[in-house]
Amino acid sequence: MTPEQIEILEKAISRYGTRSQLDMVVEESAELIQAINKLKRSGLVEHTITKPSWWMELKEIRAYNDLCSEVADVKIMLAQMELMLCKERIQISVDRKINRLERRLMKK
Repeated sequence: MTPEQIEILEKAISRYGTRSQLDMVVEESAELIQAINKLKRSGLVEHTITKPSWWMELKEIRAYNDLCSEVADVKIMLAQMELMLCKERIQISVDRKINRLERRLMKK
């Protein structure tokens, strides 16, 4: 994120408060779950997610675009979470979990 975008996120946290922004993380996460389920029902998900094309039905394209939009919303809220929490501690957990995933992948 750009410094300007980070400043906007910090202003949002300051204006709306931590509790409200935590509620928004929950709300946006729920909307992401709904968008994922709609995309799966649309038939665009097999081994990969099929990107929209001219031959697709409007509902399939809409499901794909809605999911992209919800991913953006969650990314924005997670960026706010990183500003509210300790970014370094989050990164330690990310590193640990990616290492664990790598070990699991090597076993198979």
